[in-house]
Amino acid sequence: MVGPAATLRPRRKRVRHPRLAVGDSVRYSEGTLAGTGVVDAITADYSIIWVWTDDGYGRRMFLQGCGSIVSSLASADQEAAAG
Repeated sequence: MVGPAATLRPRRKRVRHPRLAVGDSVRYSEGTLAGTGVVDAITADYSIIWVWTDDGYGRRMFLQGCGSIVSSLASADQEAAAG
């Protein structure tokens, strides 16, 4: 006899880093730390982004899906100009 069918749970939506390029100006937020900086390196799958911060915090690593938000300053400027 086979047990009850397993119910599938919906997967948790993960926050994905946008497709950024080395040298892009970005805004970042992780926990209580927030600021701006420049992208220094990115893994091939965009899951890890390294940013040189403008606020003197040095080089920081941001992991995809771990509560960090990294967004391009150029896209934010375009949205502000359009709205």
